[in-house]
Amino acid sequence: MGVLSKKYFVFNRQDTWVLMVVVLPYLVIVNYFLIGSMYFSFPLFIWATLVSSVIGTCSWASHIIAANVLKHTITNYSQTGKRLLIQVPVYILLTLILGLSLFSAFYGLDFITAPFSWLSFKPVFISGIMLNVVATSFHEGLFAFEKWKASTLEAEQLKRNYIQSQFEGLKSQVNPHFLFNSLNSLSALIYSDQEKAGSFLDEMSKVYRYLLRSNENELIPLSSEIHFVHSFFHMLKTRYDEGIELKLNIQEQHMQYLIPPLTLQMLIENAIKHNVISRERPLKIEVMTDVNDMLIVCNNIQKKSTKVLSNGIGLQNILTKYQLLNNSAVSIYNDDVSFVVKLPLFKNV
Repeated sequence: MGVLSKKYFVFNRQDTWVLMVVVLPYLVIVNYFLIGSMYFSFPLFIWATLVSSVIGTCSWASHIIAANVLKHTITNYSQTGKRLLIQVPVYILLTLILGLSLFSAFYGLDFITAPFSWLSFKPVFISGIMLNVVATSFHEGLFAFEKWKASTLEAEQLKRNYIQSQFEGLKSQVNPHFLFNSLNSLSALIYSDQEKAGSFLDEMSKVYRYLLRSNENELIPLSSEIHFVHSFFHMLKTRYDEGIELKLNIQEQHMQYLIPPLTLQMLIENAIKHNVISRERPLKIEVMTDVNDMLIVCNNIQKKSTKVLSNGIGLQNILTKYQLLNNSAVSIYNDDVSFVVKLPLFKNV
C-alpha cells in the first residue's frame, strides 16, 4: 500500500461508534429477516451472529474506505451534490453485496434451507438502504462540521495575523528612524535651501497625514496610493538624491482600481532596506500595471555587504491583507537580478 493511499484506510472513533452502535445491531435484525425466529435458538444465534459480524465488519470497512476516497477526491464542501451522486450508487451496490454475502454464507452453512427469493431478500435490502441514508447523513454532517471547524480556525488565524499586521503598520507609521531622518533632512535644508525645505515640509506633511489615516479603509483607489508615493518618494529623493530612481507606468484605466493602503510604501521600503543605494549604483524601482489588472513592483538587486536583519513583516503584512480580502494571487520573484512582486488590483464596483 503506497503512502498516498494510506489516508483512505483511516478509521476514526466516530466510525467505530457507528460499527458498534448501528451496524452490529442492524445485523441482528438482518439475521432475523433471513433466518426467521429460529435465529434466536442456541447455538445458531452464536454462529450466525459471528458470521454476520465478520461479513458486516468487512462491509462497514468498505463503506468507510469509499467515503474516504470521495472525501479526499472531492474535497470542496460546495461539491456535496456531486459527492452524493457518486456515493449513493456505490453504497447501494455495497449494501447489495452485503445482503447477498450473508444469504450465501447462511445458505452454505445450512442456517437457512429456502432458496433465494426477492420476497425474503427485500426487507434486508430496504433496511440496508435506510441504514445507508443514516450513515451517509452522519458522514456528510461530520464532514461539514470538520470543514466549518477548519474554516473557523483559519478565520481566527487570519484575524490574529490582521491584528499583528495592524500593529506593525502602526509601528511603521510612527517609525522613529524614518521620522528622525526626515527631520534631519529638513533641518539641513532650512540652512542651505529654504525654498527646498518648504517643499520638503509640504510633502512630509502629506506623507504623515496619509500614514495616520491609512487604516481607515481596507482598500483605497490606486490613484490615492500613487499620489502618496509621489510625496513619499520626494522625501526619499531629498535624502538619497541620485542614488534612487522611481519609474511609474500606470495605465489610466487602472487608477480607479483598489489596493490595500500602504502597499507601495512597504514594497519601496523593503527595496531600500535590502539594497545598496549610491550615485554610482542607483536603486531603480519601477511600478507598473499590465493587461491582467496586476500591479507590478520591480527593483534591481544589489545586496548590501552586511547582513540585513529582517523578519519579513512588510511582505507578510501584504500577503495577510490579501488573504483577508479572499485573494491569495500575490506572487514574488527573485532571480538575483531583479526582485518582482505582482499584486492583483480590485475593481471598484
